[in-house]
Amino acid sequence: MSGYKNSYILKKILLYLLLVLFAQSAEAQNLKKLIADGKSALENQEYFLAENYFKKAIDIDSVTTELQYFYAQACRLDLNYGVAERWYQKVYKKDNGKQYPDALFYLALCKKSNGHYKDAGKMFDKYAKRQVKKNPSMASKAQQESKNCAYALMLIKNPLPIKITHLDTNVNTKGGEYAPFEIDSNLFFTGVFTDGHQLSTRILKSKIKGKKYTHYEVLDSIVNKRDWSVSNVVFNNEATNMYCTMCEGSSSDKSRCAIYVFNVRNQIFDSGTKLPPEINYENALNTQPHISKINGQEVLFFSSNRTGGFGGMDIWYSIKDKNGAWQKAINAGTHVNSVEDEISPFFCAQCGVLFFSTSFLKGMGGFDIFKSAFQDNTFKEPENMGYPINSPMNDIYFKYNHTRSKAYLVSNRSGSYFEKHQTCCNDIYYFNITDSLESPLTQTKVHDTLYLAKARLQTLVPLSLYFNNDEPDSKTTNTTTTKSYTETLNAYLALKGSYLKAYAKGLDDERKEIALNEMNDFFEDSVRASYQELEHFSSLLLFVLNKGENVNLTIKGYCSPLASTTYNINLAKRRISCLINYFKAYQNGVLLPYLQNEDRIKIIIEEIGELEASPLVSDNPNDATNAVYSRAAALERKIQIIAVSTKKE
Repeated sequence: MSGYKNSYILKKILLYLLLVLFAQSAEAQNLKKLIADGKSALENQEYFLAENYFKKAIDIDSVTTELQYFYAQACRLDLNYGVAERWYQKVYKKDNGKQYPDALFYLALCKKSNGHYKDAGKMFDKYAKRQVKKNPSMASKAQQESKNCAYALMLIKNPLPIKITHLDTNVNTKGGEYAPFEIDSNLFFTGVFTDGHQLSTRILKSKIKGKKYTHYEVLDSIVNKRDWSVSNVVFNNEATNMYCTMCEGSSSDKSRCAIYVFNVRNQIFDSGTKLPPEINYENALNTQPHISKINGQEVLFFSSNRTGGFGGMDIWYSIKDKNGAWQKAINAGTHVNSVEDEISPFFCAQCGVLFFSTSFLKGMGGFDIFKSAFQDNTFKEPENMGYPINSPMNDIYFKYNHTRSKAYLVSNRSGSYFEKHQTCCNDIYYFNITDSLESPLTQTKVHDTLYLAKARLQTLVPLSLYFNNDEPDSKTTNTTTTKSYTETLNAYLALKGSYLKAYAKGLDDERKEIALNEMNDFFEDSVRASYQELEHFSSLLLFVLNKGENVNLTIKGYCSPLASTTYNINLAKRRISCLINYFKAYQNGVLLPYLQNEDRIKIIIEEIGELEASPLVSDNPNDATNAVYSRAAALERKIQIIAVSTKKE
């Protein structure tokens, strides 16, 4: 019997192993198919589907770097920036730019879209330095993005005095809404509807009663034709013509979209007419019409990727002649259009200004709203509309109502309703234009060079500066030093190899590589990068001083809470003295006359502070790795310029 039992048990074990192998094989096949389907969806620009496929694949295999990267790509392209940031971070930490160098750029892009501008700016700078020879075009783009991050911080610190209002669920839904147009106390807009994986759009209307918007209704089938997607409705001033985009079939089938006009009599629409080839250029996407007037002539603005543009979608316009015929479309020019997309044009006839959105010009993230004055038959240099009109997300479809008492915009900013993820979908917002508002049409101070320099100074603080252990002037109780920060910095950078070696000592291969990456990043992203920020800070400081501004600088030193002694406090004071010496020596002493006059530069020393004790930092002098050479310990050895303020003489 015992032989029989042993044989039976052996058979059960073999059967179990076969089942496990079969399950593993089936899972491997399923994983392979999910990855193939995800890549196919990415190629077809079906980003939501791609994200779903890769998410299921990640649930099976969450450690393969290639899969992590593709999942991050799909999430970013589906505007799911929070999840994308986490997975790009995993890829970058593991790969450090070896196999996936662009992971750092996209990680920075996600941080920017999530509103983490300072971190994003540093990452863009780091990427640009790495790729300046390998991929010059991407390096240049990263440099521009870094400047955008600084500009965004400046806009946030200097907001417009307006309140952005999110329309409620009578208008906005989880599906997404866009292209608002107010006329005769009615708000017309586009709603997005999903049927399985097919997207379609319909024209909706909400009545405006005081401050309230009634629940939307769907326009009848004369406009919302069966098996068509209709969007981007606008009316002429007399409300006798309605223009819109119509796509035969799904709204995602851009090749079958064109601009139509409907005649309106007593609020009754005719069947609609497709506009001529001057507007609907063959084999191109022609969309987002806006009807207005220039010099008394009717003009149709729209966005198109037709040949003859500068790249992507451009803003074009066509003038209607005295016989009612549309003339050949004119490109809005290089001040407006770029190699990237320009969309959702709105021309204010009363003020002679074109509003549009682009992702190319200096802005806060995604698409920003800009304005360009039309003078001498030319569109002038555009200006960013500022914060909070613009946000880290996409901000599009800026439009005034006919009395210019209210302005609408569309955004997927935080707070929008969503079904898939927080930033998936567009909603309609508005703000009231009051006498107390410095109108976006006249907001010029943001573009004044002195104003920009002062604002940029503010965005650079707090500015942290790092030091080698017990430097400058080790083993002394002096509170001042003759060394400048440049001297201590160069000596610190020369020790980078020693820090790398000491920090990675005794670690296995995988942990060693992570440790080396961490310490290398500290020296490049914290020590060296902060000095570059100090150089920029000093140049701005000199600029505003030369313009007659007086400046207050507040500096704070830190010492370790693990050994908070008089010695450490004096060390922190020496480090502040080291920074003051840097300012005295800057550009052969150009700041010295200002420093000698306290009315021009006043340096305020904050009380020496203690950093929170870190469990990663050792107070054991025999544990040099964690007490001196660890990244956590190195981050504690710093001083900061914590505030800067300016005022005229």
